[in-house]
Amino acid sequence: MRRLPLLLLCSLGLLAACDSGTPMGITVNFVGNSTCDTANQSPYSPSPPNTNSAPVGQPIDEMPHVHVPEGTQVTYNHNPPTSGCHYSLGLGHAPIAPGVYPSTATSLKPEYWVHNLEHGYVVVSYNCPTGCDSDLQALNTWYKSLPPDAGGGVAYTKFIAVPFPSQKEKWDVESWDWFDPIGSTFNLDEIKKFYANHTNQAPEGAGTP
Repeated sequence: MRRLPLLLLCSLGLLAACDSGTPMGITVNFVGNSTCDTANQSPYSPSPPNTNSAPVGQPIDEMPHVHVPEGTQVTYNHNPPTSGCHYSLGLGHAPIAPGVYPSTATSLKPEYWVHNLEHGYVVVSYNCPTGCDSDLQALNTWYKSLPPDAGGGVAYTKFIAVPFPSQKEKWDVESWDWFDPIGSTFNLDEIKKFYANHTNQAPEGAGTP
C-alpha cells in the first residue's frame, strides 16, 4: 500500500491521514547503498515527514542523510532523489540559493540540492532537452510572488527549480521523502498544491535556513 499514490488511497478511504493532513500509518523503508550506507545511521522521525494538509504525492523510501565531501558522487535510489547523502557547504552552496535555475545550470548536481530538501524546501526538477522557457518563466513569476518562508522567519522562500536531465518525466516535484511526477505537461496548479502541502515539513524544516 505504501507505494500507491496517496491521493488514490485517500479517494479509496484507506487513510486516516486524509482527514488530518498527517500521514499516520504511512511508513517508508530506510535504505542505502554502497555510496550512501545506513551503517551508524537512523532514519528521521517521522518518516516520511508530516504534511500541511491531506497528503499530495507519494512517499518514497528514505536514504541516509550523511554529509559527504564535495566531489563525492552519490547514487540515489530514487530518480530524482527525495533524500540521501549530500554536501554541506553553507547556505547558497549546499543548500543552494532559492530560485528558478535555467537549463544551462548543468553544475547543479543533486548532491548540492538534496540538502535543500532536508531543510524543508520544495524542489521542482525538470528535463527539457528542447527547451521550456515559457514554462520556466511562468514558474519564476509564481515563485517571485511567494512570501518569505513562514515557518522559519527567513527572508526568502524555500523553493528551487533545477534542471535534472536524467529523470524520466519532463516535470517532477519533490520534498524530503515525498514525490509527485508531474509528467510531460507543465502543471503549475499541481506544483502549487505540492508546495503548500510540503513546504517546511522536513527533518530540518521550520526554523532552519
